[in-house]
Amino acid sequence: MKKSYKIVFLLLIAVLLLSGCQQKKEGVVAKVDDIEITQEEFDEDFQVYKGLYERQLGEDVLSQVGLDGRTFGDTLKENILEKLIMETLIGEDSKNLGIVISQEQLDEYINEYKESMGGEENYIAFLESNNLSDGFFNNSMKKELLLSSHKEQIISGMIIEETEAREYYENNINTLMEIKANHILLGSEEDAIMILERLEEGEKFDDLAKTESLDSVSGIRGGDLGYFPRGQMISEFEEAAFSLEIGEISDIVRTEVGYHIIQLVDKLDSYEELEEKTFNAIKESKYFDYIQKLRDDADIKRYLD
Repeated sequence: MKKSYKIVFLLLIAVLLLSGCQQKKEGVVAKVDDIEITQEEFDEDFQVYKGLYERQLGEDVLSQVGLDGRTFGDTLKENILEKLIMETLIGEDSKNLGIVISQEQLDEYINEYKESMGGEENYIAFLESNNLSDGFFNNSMKKELLLSSHKEQIISGMIIEETEAREYYENNINTLMEIKANHILLGSEEDAIMILERLEEGEKFDDLAKTESLDSVSGIRGGDLGYFPRGQMISEFEEAAFSLEIGEISDIVRTEVGYHIIQLVDKLDSYEELEEKTFNAIKESKYFDYIQKLRDDADIKRYLD
């Protein structure tokens, strides 16, 4: 056999062997080490999330194409598979760490959830309106409780030095910083100009927010939006709000929802004010690294079409 043919032959054998290793097993969408994630598990999650999105965004939402050229349905499938893979990884690591969720813990957790909904009757109505079975909900709550317990145990063992925290603060001040702001939302530029004039004439910001703002939620509180960091507001609103000095009132800010007038009430930007948040952010980052290592060390095979 000529040398070139031998190389082609060997490459063909390698490809066949590799494809054989990745060949889909009937009824399995992924495998994490020796644990199989079944099509049934995937389909159950997919149908639930599919129903939720269709009720919120319309029956054709899964066929809509995003900026990446993929349909929302394809993206949803990918996200659900990734969710199941991560739940499996954390579930196995929890076993190794001795983390177990007892039936008593689960019952207490679910009862607290039911109470937050307003009781058993509202809980049943919630299940029915979202087409959820009691079994699926209980299983989801058990997973949620396990993930929370896993994160809590890993984070509780972390030791963060003061020097590390201060360095993190210096490098991430823009994302850690929080401001407290009020706003008045108007429907037209003319209305916004009128409100600015009334503010300049001495009327109080919170009084005008209560009577004139279209944002009824914050309006009843004098326009109070509470404390928030960067990344939570519409970009135009955020840029204007973070550029203000405490007590300063903005010019008219136009966004996709209307015309805003913003008042900066407070700013948290010193290390002392953000110390706890800094320590928590470091722990979150380290926990993410821990989970990423679990994923990198695992043998994960995906068979989803």
